[in-house]
Amino acid sequence: MLTGGVLAVLYDFFRLFRIVFNDKFILDFLFWIISAFSVYSYILIFCEGKIRSLVFIFIFIGFVLYIMTLGYVTKNIEIKIGKKIKNRLKKLKYKLKSFKKVLHYPRNIYYNITKHKNSIFKRNSEGEDDEKGNG
Repeated sequence: MLTGGVLAVLYDFFRLFRIVFNDKFILDFLFWIISAFSVYSYILIFCEGKIRSLVFIFIFIGFVLYIMTLGYVTKNIEIKIGKKIKNRLKKLKYKLKSFKKVLHYPRNIYYNITKHKNSIFKRNSEGEDDEKGNG
C-alpha cells in the first residue's frame, strides 16, 4: 500500500504541473513511465520478480486511499498554487517580451549602419570629387 501512496503523491506532484502548463499528454506519459518503472522495481525487489495479483491490488488500494483522503484536500491547495504560479509566469513572460524589445534596439542600429554603410561612403567619396573640381 505504501507504493500506491507514493505513486499517488507523485500523481499530485504532476497534477500541479498539469494545472500550470496545460500539457496533459506529456506529463501523464511521464507519470506512467515512472510508475511502471517503480512498480517493476518493487516486484523485482520484494517479490523476487514473480508477478502476484495481490501486489497490484494493494498498490491500487494505497493509491485510491490517498486520492480519496489527502488527495482530496491537496487538490484545492494545488489549484490555488497553480493559479498563482500561472499568473506569475504570465507576468514574467510579459517582462521578457519587453526586455526582448530592448535587446532589439542595438541590433537594429547595427543592421541599419551595415546596410547603409556603402551609401554613406559613396556620398562622401562623391563629395570629395566635387570639392576637387572633378565633378
